Amino acid sequence: MKVDPYLQRPNSIMEPEVQEGELGTLVNSPEFARIVDRFQATTGLRLQVFDLEAHPLTPVEEYPRYCRLLQERKACPLYYDPEFLKRGEETIAVCKSGVGHFVAPVRDEKEVQIGAVLGPAVKSGPNSVEEFAELAFKLKIFPDELIQAADAVQEHDAEKLLGAGELVSVGLTLLAEMQAKERVSHALRRLQSEIAESNAQMLSQHIVDTVLYLTRADYALVLMMDDNGSDLASGYDQPVPDALVEAKRRLVEGIAEWVKHADRTVTVPDISKSAWSRYLTDDAVKTGSIVGVPIPEQRGTSTFGAIVVGFDRAREELEEPLTAMQSFVTEGLYALVIGRKLIQAEQLALLDTQSGAYSQRFLEDLLENEISRASRHNHDLAVVLFEIETYEVLRGKYGEAGLGRILREFVGVIRAKTRRVNTLARIRDGRFCLVIPEADRAVAIRQAERLRPALEEHPYAAMPNGDIVRLSVDTGVAVSERGKDDRTALLAQALHSLEQSRTERRVRSFQP
Repeated sequence: MKVDPYLQRPNSIMEPEVQEGELGTLVNSPEFARIVDRFQATTGLRLQVFDLEAHPLTPVEEYPRYCRLLQERKACPLYYDPEFLKRGEETIAVCKSGVGHFVAPVRDEKEVQIGAVLGPAVKSGPNSVEEFAELAFKLKIFPDELIQAADAVQEHDAEKLLGAGELVSVGLTLLAEMQAKERVSHALRRLQSEIAESNAQMLSQHIVDTVLYLTRADYALVLMMDDNGSDLASGYDQPVPDALVEAKRRLVEGIAEWVKHADRTVTVPDISKSAWSRYLTDDAVKTGSIVGVPIPEQRGTSTFGAIVVGFDRAREELEEPLTAMQSFVTEGLYALVIGRKLIQAEQLALLDTQSGAYSQRFLEDLLENEISRASRHNHDLAVVLFEIETYEVLRGKYGEAGLGRILREFVGVIRAKTRRVNTLARIRDGRFCLVIPEADRAVAIRQAERLRPALEEHPYAAMPNGDIVRLSVDTGVAVSERGKDDRTALLAQALHSLEQSRTERRVRSFQP
């Protein structure tokens, strides 16, 4: 049921709404205050601002008795006609006969009306007794009462109002253009203030939020690479367990993988006519538009990431979001570079420096988060443990430097043969844990059975130009079904499986 706006504000309908969004920014600007003052000096009337649902964003002038009579009977077009404020240009919006308001549209930089400036009710022409008598009959008011109230409305020359209104419209247009240019600077100032207080995950999300603010896109992804060209951090704005949302994520991720190495932008005005959706989502995303830009190094010789935004509707004109993104990348490159360095520093703190895998501390936090996510979304979480046999023998024979080379190759083999969503961490010594989100026991077993031979067959070099080293590896698997097992229980289950695997291997080695 629609709530009567007057019931929402029983004491007065003149209380301004909270000033938010672009319209609120305009109302609070000193430039708008000067426009209002100039109009008042010329006409004696003070402009008021309304959104398109007739919510006031500025204090409303005292209504004359005529307006109050119509408001009490829910016949005031300002509040009860949804089209009253929607105007193509400045005009006198007539309420009845000669009574009306000066109205000028407020548009954003895309020329879309977002509100209106309104003058108080005035009498700008002769009042028709017949029209008011007919209206009084419909509203069940004594005709003389309504006619007298209309005649008492302040009289004002319509041509003079519209002449002053032309200056208002020009000023509002220039103000919208100025605010559009200011959006990038404002967004960058806010992002720079957030960088120092953010961790890697938060910072990626802050960048995504900034891009959405600048482009007004429906979804977005920001991807940054480390110095070796590997993915460093990414942020996506819709972490919702929904098939369409996940398809959109695959779409922008796939395009970002291409854009991050490109030297030019990508625009897809209509996804339904593009092979991107068919290739990346099996046509799950049927409509919309995509814009992607690479993030260049400061020297301009290469790139270190990509920004991709998506719109839920197809749109032929993509110049505006493309310009906003390019301005953000150009003017905000320093902030992006600093943010990337902070993320790299944090990642290094969470890495095991000897092997290049993530540290045990990182693993503990990751498992807590993944188990919580598995519980919320009702899916499984699997882990695979790997343990290098004769680890201490290798350390004694090749030293820490040689052992480090072996471990880095060991980690490289696993990462090369698993999906990027899987995470490898070192628990201690020669024991590693691979975390596989949204996977059951069968998936974990297949991973273990596929990776163990690859790890044992790989030729490791402890020293440059030295002997080839072969490893024996034991594996163990565990699953937290729908997130029921906590981190401790999950790792204990995996360790038990590892010990069983080790025992079975030793038994087999003694069999003739």
